Amino acid sequence: MRTARLGKHVEILSGFAFKSGQFNLDGRGLPLVRIRDVKPARSDTYYEGEYDERFVLSDGDLLVGMDGEFNSARWKGGRALLNQRVCRIRSASASLDEQYLFWFLPKALKDIEDKSNFVTVKHLSSKQINDIQIPLPPLDEQKRIAAILDQADELRCKRQRTIDRLNELGQAIFHEMFGDPKSNPRDLPWVSLGEIADFYSGNSLPEGEVFTGQLDGHLLLKVSDLNHELNQQNIVCAATWSPSPGSRAGTCPRNALVFPKRGGAIGTNKKRWLKRSAILDPNLMGVYPNEDRLTMSFLNGWFQTFNLSDIASGSSVPQLNKQDLAPLRIALPPIAEQLEYGRRMEALADTRQGYGRAMDCLSRLFSSLQHRAFQGGL
Repeated sequence: MRTARLGKHVEILSGFAFKSGQFNLDGRGLPLVRIRDVKPARSDTYYEGEYDERFVLSDGDLLVGMDGEFNSARWKGGRALLNQRVCRIRSASASLDEQYLFWFLPKALKDIEDKSNFVTVKHLSSKQINDIQIPLPPLDEQKRIAAILDQADELRCKRQRTIDRLNELGQAIFHEMFGDPKSNPRDLPWVSLGEIADFYSGNSLPEGEVFTGQLDGHLLLKVSDLNHELNQQNIVCAATWSPSPGSRAGTCPRNALVFPKRGGAIGTNKKRWLKRSAILDPNLMGVYPNEDRLTMSFLNGWFQTFNLSDIASGSSVPQLNKQDLAPLRIALPPIAEQLEYGRRMEALADTRQGYGRAMDCLSRLFSSLQHRAFQGGL
């Protein structure tokens, strides 16, 4: 199959360095697309100030993040501004179908990222994108390949929407059994979180080893580990591991809830059920329930009812501490009802796991199709 230098067929626009002092979270101005916004294809950060129309995006624009992980995605957040270290790529040639380019880019960018493995902070340049060699069959063939991948992706999206609905069902079960946790319609007794839970604040991590599935010891947990594909609901792995515990404040037992406690990571609202002992780094916090009064299932369900950002303190750098969490009031149901809630959530988790396995199969099938598509195998 004929290949061509990508730069001959595309137009690349690099983002502008908008002044951070004019960013806001209040919806003033236009949404601002930063690296973190490429994958979700939406932004909660806005820019209020002057701008050049060249840097205005529309739905469907093809974006690439140029630091860290080199993600690519179609923008879905409406009219928005393109910030620095993100670029927009458009087909500028009658010989290149843009949807074909969309499906080709992830593997090409991953190849560049893998070659940067030993670089602390990975950077992508416009020149590297331009230098990519892209297989270039006739335009009709490109459209046929893109259509096959579109259909396969739609199957993945339908399965993911089902999984998302199952996640929403978990919250619905909580409200059905216990009512709104803020208004407490059942008039359950109020207690503070500090009365029924212990807190682990995180500390400097000790020297560790690469985690390869060791069954004993302690995971050395960082915020980045919360992003691992196996840790989307429960924490079962980390990049590194230690046979010995760390400090008392930082060594968190299994069946605790773990989440970011400092900086922008709080805004991701990631809360994970710790399924094995872990030593937390300074950017993480753990809450461990007093099991005589509070089950982990109920604690986890209650935490899902609010955003971490809503309780964070600090101005320029948000943070969470024990004094932010301990006073939080919980309408506490009898332990028997909490246990029943846990049983219902376990049944839901089994169903979700079945759909998750099917999703894994679809993802592997899609990856195989995507590989074959650009090797002349479709």
